[in-house]
Amino acid sequence: MAAETAAELLAQAKKDYGTPAERAERAVEARVQSGLARAHGNAAAGTPRGRRA
Repeated sequence: MAAETAAELLAQAKKDYGTPAERAERAVEARVQSGLARAHGNAAAGTPRGRRA
């Protein structure tokens, strides 16, 4: 019974979180997106706003 429960838990975890390779790929994509957001935020912060006379 315990082996079945462990197998069920592992199957559910795989379904919920994906394989280690899939998790690593999502982590890389998240780091890329975070870096892009930071760069765009920094660029926007340095852009003058409002009308210039």
